[in-house]
Amino acid sequence: MFLLARYIIKEHIGPFLFSLAVIMFVFVTKFIVQYIGKIFGKGLSFTTIIEFIYLNLAWMLALAVPMSVLVAALMAFGRLSADNEITILKTSGISLYKIIRPVLFVAVLLTLAMFWFNDRVLPEYNHRARLLFYSISRKKPTLQLEEGVYITLGKFSILVDKIQKSLGKRVVEKSDIMGPGAPGESADRLEGITIFDRSRSRQQRTIIARYGWLIFDKEKERLVFTLYDGEIHEVNTENYSEYRRLQFSRNVFYIPAPELVFKRSEDTWRGDREMNIKMMRAKVEKFKKSIAGETKTMQNVLQEYFLSPEKLEEHLTRTAIPKITPDTSFGKKQMLRSKALRKTQSTLQQLKSARKNIDYYQKQIHKYEVEIHKKFSIPFASIVFVLIGAPLGIKARKGSLGVGITFSIGFFLLYWVFLIGGEELADRQIVSPFLAMWMANPHLPGGQRNHLYPVGATAQIFTTFF
Repeated sequence: MFLLARYIIKEHIGPFLFSLAVIMFVFVTKFIVQYIGKIFGKGLSFTTIIEFIYLNLAWMLALAVPMSVLVAALMAFGRLSADNEITILKTSGISLYKIIRPVLFVAVLLTLAMFWFNDRVLPEYNHRARLLFYSISRKKPTLQLEEGVYITLGKFSILVDKIQKSLGKRVVEKSDIMGPGAPGESADRLEGITIFDRSRSRQQRTIIARYGWLIFDKEKERLVFTLYDGEIHEVNTENYSEYRRLQFSRNVFYIPAPELVFKRSEDTWRGDREMNIKMMRAKVEKFKKSIAGETKTMQNVLQEYFLSPEKLEEHLTRTAIPKITPDTSFGKKQMLRSKALRKTQSTLQQLKSARKNIDYYQKQIHKYEVEIHKKFSIPFASIVFVLIGAPLGIKARKGSLGVGITFSIGFFLLYWVFLIGGEELADRQIVSPFLAMWMANPHLPGGQRNHLYPVGATAQIFTTFF
């Protein structure tokens, strides 16, 4: 039996690894296409782009592993059935349950490994990916000057008539060509430069230069213009009669550009998908205590408004209640009526506020409990898909990749629809988080649902085929 178990497991390794590679490639391709406009064209380094893709591989792997298990089961058992090896084993007295048992054992080990991965590794990668994406989204695309086109950067507008890109180190070293005033090898030579400066609230400046050089100072996060043969025109925007004109032969002009520098953000806050189970359970307990506090507040408000007979008698003896008689003036009646109305409105507002807070806390509890159960339900799909894929593969009697991919996509989409739909229902507090995350695993034989063993549907499929 050990040789048989090793042989069956060996038949699954190749299809599993191949399907995992294909599915991950599809996920990565879709991810790159989705984010191509948000990460490319911003002057990011190649290592930063690779890091961003690498950090997002975690959630892709969490989804790809169960699907790969299903493909491997369909392909492996389909090939064994097509080569009549299943028939030979059955005639040798080996039941189908013993044939599937080694694969099921490996699926249990893989499920436990994915439990650990989803609880320990995935939250950290999601957190780092979110911070990196936030840093990338804050960075503006690399500044690209175009001839004859206004470029706006903050409160500055730049117009250049002609641009000559940097000549390179080999040419710059020949100082007799560019002259000793050249800023360096990375500078671009500009001609016909006009800069509109609106950084000062009461003054507007216009800088005009015949030519100059432009470099980007990354350390100080600014653009450095070295301008020659130019003028500066300054106008007071509050009193246009004040005007000043300055001429210069050489001037260095700086434009702050911190948004052109890529900066990594640091944040200790974590979303629900960036927490492990221990963190989320602590959040759930915190919200439960908040609900208990709001409930206590509602009880105190109601007890204060609707006094019991004993407290009402004590209140009447302690408080001088004004009596309304036929001689009571109309103004006093209106005052007493307004006072009672304000008291009622205040009590009602307190109850509504407490009720609203309770609904919010309950919604947060559902959100975190959904994520807790999701960390178990998605890895558990590996066991479910083995029990589904084995009989389907034997019944199909084909072990090709096309058949495996076709069946797996269908089942996985159905499973995923139930998972997403359940999460939406749980967020709306229509169903419990437990039911929402486990209802993708259908009923046990006899039509009764057992939440502890949500693989009963596979038993039905298995008995139907055999």
